Amino acid sequence: MPGGAKKFLSAPQARALLNTVRPRDIVGRTRRQLASELITELTAIDKKIKAANAQLTELVEATGSRLQELNGIGPSGAARPIGDIGDIHRFASRAHFASWNGTAPIDASSGDQNRHRLSRAGNRRINRALHIMTVVQLRHDTEGRAYYRRKLAAGKTQPKPCAP
Repeated sequence: MPGGAKKFLSAPQARALLNTVRPRDIVGRTRRQLASELITELTAIDKKIKAANAQLTELVEATGSRLQELNGIGPSGAARPIGDIGDIHRFASRAHFASWNGTAPIDASSGDQNRHRLSRAGNRRINRALHIMTVVQLRHDTEGRAYYRRKLAAGKTQPKPCAP
């Protein structure tokens, strides 16, 4: 489009924008037709996602879980740990759970140098869900962000950024 358009459009925004386009040649008309078909497919996918989120929300609520009350956890983020973990009481302690999901650091000390490194073991799906929740909490004014800032103020170092 001359002048461009926003990078991230919803399907209705894209449809409205496409309705303003009047191609003059066969190539332009073909592109418009293909774009219209893609928007129709996106609309169908959006409806499926909305229905899946509603179903997951209902299923999570049926378990009695309060995970969705946490900032950074949506329907799929809450369903993942319920499905993978089941009963949290099967873990003897927080440390056992951290070891199981891969968030417990691994001792990498040598001699007088006391240090730890990131564990690559554990349940990576749960680790990812926890990571996403953490990043969302750090981006907003939450108790998680306040905790992080207190640790930085106490002299803890910032973690290195993750590779893309």
